[in-house]
Amino acid sequence: MKFSNEDLTYIKRCFELADKGRGFVSPNPLVGSVIVKDGKVIGEGWHKKFGGAHAEVNAFASSNEETKGATLYCNLEPCCHTNKQTPPCVPVIISREISRVVISNLDPNPSVNGSGVKQLREAGIRVDTGILGDEGKEVNKFYFKYVIKKIPYITIKIAQSIDGKISTNRDIQTWLTGKDSVKYVHELREKYDAVLVGANTIKVDDPQLTVREVKGQDPIRIIIDGDLSISPHSKIIKMPGNEKTWIFTAENSNQEKIEQLEKLGIKIFQLPADKKKVDLGDMLKELGKENITSLLVEGGQQIFSQFISHGLFDEIIILQSPKILGQGISAFETNVLKKLKIEETERLGEDLKVVLIENQ
Repeated sequence: MKFSNEDLTYIKRCFELADKGRGFVSPNPLVGSVIVKDGKVIGEGWHKKFGGAHAEVNAFASSNEETKGATLYCNLEPCCHTNKQTPPCVPVIISREISRVVISNLDPNPSVNGSGVKQLREAGIRVDTGILGDEGKEVNKFYFKYVIKKIPYITIKIAQSIDGKISTNRDIQTWLTGKDSVKYVHELREKYDAVLVGANTIKVDDPQLTVREVKGQDPIRIIIDGDLSISPHSKIIKMPGNEKTWIFTAENSNQEKIEQLEKLGIKIFQLPADKKKVDLGDMLKELGKENITSLLVEGGQQIFSQFISHGLFDEIIILQSPKILGQGISAFETNVLKKLKIEETERLGEDLKVVLIENQ
């Protein structure tokens, strides 16, 4: 159907409201809602935190006006099931005598997936769906991937020189990008459930993997360490908040060291491994079970190569510095680029951000 300019305006506002919950509602979706009556917005709301009231309920709570006959806009289909922490939204919408509901995307969750729309229509409410559907899917790309595939949405972030090198030597830390890119990486971390690096990155860079340049929550810090070789003196081990540090290692790793790390609050996952290499597919399934909907892969070269060679990514973000290293370590094989297309480019100070996705 053809939607009006007013419909487009209000559903875009739903996207803006939904994004306010980013970093706080996972594994739930990002949802915003707007209530309009006689051409006037009488209520707005968004899902603010996991376990809290949903967007539609918050929109009603924000309004002091009569909602009978109003139109409710929502970027995602209202929920209708009870197997969650909060009551379903569909009965609330029906009870408030809303006359029309406009939705961007149906909820792919099998517990919803059209059932919410069906119940609303059976109650005599007009329901229009599909408005700005592609934009709506982009807002909830983490949630959609997680619900459908049961594994997190995966973004690989690579900082490299203009000649495609990530360092001069795999055993030497090499700073490439400027302060604008550093801030951007911290903004990224705040949006993802978890950030992942390999053991060599811990040994060489000794990172904290926290959010510092912007205000936000720290992600879960994941380390792939097949032989449990990282030092107990690493920043990531010694810093507060060890419950947010998870290590994936081989099932036959040093049990004494595992017990020592667990006493510090670190969560250890022991998985089958070939020559101490943790199977990434098994790891991703485990992350899905732990309700990790989004994963930011930050390095290093071996980790990049494993994820990319197995096609385990949804997008690659390259932060390209104007520096030239000449000899050095490449992030991945150049022939991979033939299978990718540029989705977005943006200047970050002197650096260039390039977003790559698979060329379907």
